[in-house]
Amino acid sequence: MRNFIPLYVILTVGILAAGCASKEMTPKPVEMSTAPATSLLLTPAETLTSGDPVVFSVIGFDADGKQTSAIGDTEWSQTGLTGTLQDGTFTPDESAGAHAGTVTVQAGEIKSTARVRVIPSLPWTEDFEAIELEKAPAHWIGSAGKFFVREKDGNKVLVKTPARVGLDRSNVYIGPATMKNYQIQVDLMGTRNKRRLPDMGLIANRYTLDMQGKHQRLQIRSWASDLRMAKTIDFSWETDVWYTMKMTVEIMDDKAVIRGKVWRTGDPEPEAWTITAEDPLPNREGSPGIYGYSPADIYYDNLKVW
Repeated sequence: MRNFIPLYVILTVGILAAGCASKEMTPKPVEMSTAPATSLLLTPAETLTSGDPVVFSVIGFDADGKQTSAIGDTEWSQTGLTGTLQDGTFTPDESAGAHAGTVTVQAGEIKSTARVRVIPSLPWTEDFEAIELEKAPAHWIGSAGKFFVREKDGNKVLVKTPARVGLDRSNVYIGPATMKNYQIQVDLMGTRNKRRLPDMGLIANRYTLDMQGKHQRLQIRSWASDLRMAKTIDFSWETDVWYTMKMTVEIMDDKAVIRGKVWRTGDPEPEAWTITAEDPLPNREGSPGIYGYSPADIYYDNLKVW
């Protein structure tokens, strides 16, 4: 004889389950410890501001990992930032320009540190003359240990060298990920390492404009591993020669139009765009940046975003 569950039992269980699921779960209040704090958490741990004050909060934890109110007196300090820090609020100096640094809070022997990136509104220009040698702009993401400011022909320029460890390919992002409706331009120069040539270019709205050395091509793409909308044209360029590259992305209804232009630095800018691509699944925003694949040195100078 087959076993069965009466229908009224199924309905009753379902109604009870639905009733339980519909109840709002009220979170229990955090039970604060009164034991002395042995560690601190400074929040937000990473902040980007265009000039607005940044307000920090300090949370203490005791030896058992419980949140505690017994933090004691706190002292605040800042490193690498230009602005005022008072009672846990950092206010950037309006004239300082783009930069980055840290804010630290200390209570007795324990302390915690948070990072702040200050990136003002457009336009931006960067000729690297004010950047310390062997460093990169502190507010950039992805440049540390890969890109270095060095002297060349009496000027400071940015260099992407072959990687000592890891991959030669790098993307560097220089602004907020929510940016859109901008143009970006840079002077760049590739070199030769025996038979190896670099790739180099710009990034805008998560698209890359890439001067490819080995293939002598110019390419627009959204993702290197998936060339779903990539546009590639033949483009011959010489090593040890400076070129100027310009890129813009325009969102038109349900598509993106990506335009790129390359010409020899010092020559008049051509009126026509060198390459244009369309994306029916557009990236509507994204940080400006620079790109480099460096089996040989790549040089960058006179970066502009507006």
